[in-house]
Amino acid sequence: MVNNKFIMIEKNGFCFTEKIFSKYKTDNAREAFWNVIKGNYRTGKEPENRFWNIGDDPKSIIKIDKPHLCDPALYTLVTDCRFGEELAMITGARTIQVWHTQGIWKPSGGGIKGNAGWHRDIQYWPFWRPEGVFTAWIALTDVGPDSGPVLYIESSNRWDAIDGLDFFDKEVFQQQEILRIEHENHKVIQAKIKQGQVSVHTSKVYHSSMENTSGEPRVGMVVHFCTDKCERIEIKGDLKDYLNSLNDEFVCPIIYDN
Repeated sequence: MVNNKFIMIEKNGFCFTEKIFSKYKTDNAREAFWNVIKGNYRTGKEPENRFWNIGDDPKSIIKIDKPHLCDPALYTLVTDCRFGEELAMITGARTIQVWHTQGIWKPSGGGIKGNAGWHRDIQYWPFWRPEGVFTAWIALTDVGPDSGPVLYIESSNRWDAIDGLDFFDKEVFQQQEILRIEHENHKVIQAKIKQGQVSVHTSKVYHSSMENTSGEPRVGMVVHFCTDKCERIEIKGDLKDYLNSLNDEFVCPIIYDN
């Protein structure tokens, strides 16, 4: 049987699933993430990092690292068996392990503050080789064209790295000029997905997102995962021991193993 999603992610660098998670489960997860945002941690464990705190600009993107540690509903979401099976099918893997998560809450009406610059994930992961590491973006709300969906550049996973592109640079239009010079005829695809669907992408595909003008927040759970094909790189500095948490299955749960 031909695995069309595996072919698609190899060719284009990304793919979209059918609905995996129920409305009940995603509603619970969204409410749980909102509680984490407010500093309420039902497990008693704090997230790894907060990039937004109570009292900060309410129109800025809210990003919190490893919120699955803070609330059972978020942990249940990212360890869902069907989710693990789908990721294994898409990537052709025998093992799927979550090694990092992020909660993202993009308010409506934030203007340029809602932008995320063009980047590829691997440029921030010096401890991984590109193969065998992926990102899954779980939609906790419907994601339409006006809500600031993830934008992918088709087949950019096959490109060499481009200098001057950065997630934290909100001047996306200036970055698009860099892209036009490097790859004039590139094609951008919007991740327009419904609540409960997932977009999956490789570590090398270029992606970004623009402002949310929908009138409602765009909420997602980002799951960075590795497969049995992954390979660590020994590095020096502050991040040299970061992946040691792979040995802790509460922090980095294995969600598929065949």
